[in-house]
Amino acid sequence: MEDREILKINIMMKCDYKCEDCEKFFECKDAMKEKMFRRRRMVGAIKKMSGIKYKVAVSAGKGGVGKSLLSVNLATTLAMMGRRVTILDQDLDGSTVPKMFGIQGEKGLRYGSKGLIPATDNLGLGIDVISLGLIYPDEVITLFHQMRRGITEEFVANVDYGERDWLIIDLPPGTSSDSCNLLQYIPDLDGTVVITVSPKVAQLAARKATLLAAKAGSRVLGIVENMSGYVCECGAIHNFLLQGGGESLAKELNVPFLGRIPMDGSLSQAGDLGVPYVYKYPDSLISKKIREVAENIEKMVQEGKE
Repeated sequence: MEDREILKINIMMKCDYKCEDCEKFFECKDAMKEKMFRRRRMVGAIKKMSGIKYKVAVSAGKGGVGKSLLSVNLATTLAMMGRRVTILDQDLDGSTVPKMFGIQGEKGLRYGSKGLIPATDNLGLGIDVISLGLIYPDEVITLFHQMRRGITEEFVANVDYGERDWLIIDLPPGTSSDSCNLLQYIPDLDGTVVITVSPKVAQLAARKATLLAAKAGSRVLGIVENMSGYVCECGAIHNFLLQGGGESLAKELNVPFLGRIPMDGSLSQAGDLGVPYVYKYPDSLISKKIREVAENIEKMVQEGKE
């Protein structure tokens, strides 16, 4: 069989130090990169977020695998544990976080003397919410690259975060510029959690999302496997769907496996009603599993700070 040359896209241009737009940002070893980048709004982001103890992003390779569901319920679980939590919805094309908290169309973002003031949940847990869905709840907004970067800059460098224990970031699915923008502007992330479902086709995308986080210098805290089994009314879990893909991916990439979340019709129903599942059903099997994930993440990031 003849050897075939593998086609590669080779974009090598003279560096103009426009670091934000460079496709080689995370690979670049130029000593000038950080100096040039910090001259811009990165410095503002670091200052605005200086009062936040822990910052964790939730990522996924594909849409529809439960990324926003995990972000919302992870943030709610931490708040129910007595932590001061802010959730940043970076999924600009699919801002569902306000809907899942029941505040879409009811609350919005407003300006204060120190920048944008986040909205708060309706549960009395004190969860702050930052989302494009609080500004444009129903409109169809077409966002091009510079507009998307501008929104990210606004959300990380011009929000009055105050003193918080946790910032949970709901990243968009995949490895698009929105994810890269966020990873650029928050270089001191404490880690990234990747959620996936079990089929191998989903693992291909989840693998890329995991490697992107690692390339950006973010610690991969672990992988969560969603839709793993089904909880019937009797309380038993039936595994009539594929299972184990998330765990096998974690082993392949040598990162922690954080656990499985089984399917339950009330999970999506709670989101539609605007009440996070863990708050509505705190004693359920799924809520206990999400709490285990939250406790493991908290332990890991605390140990990372020591």
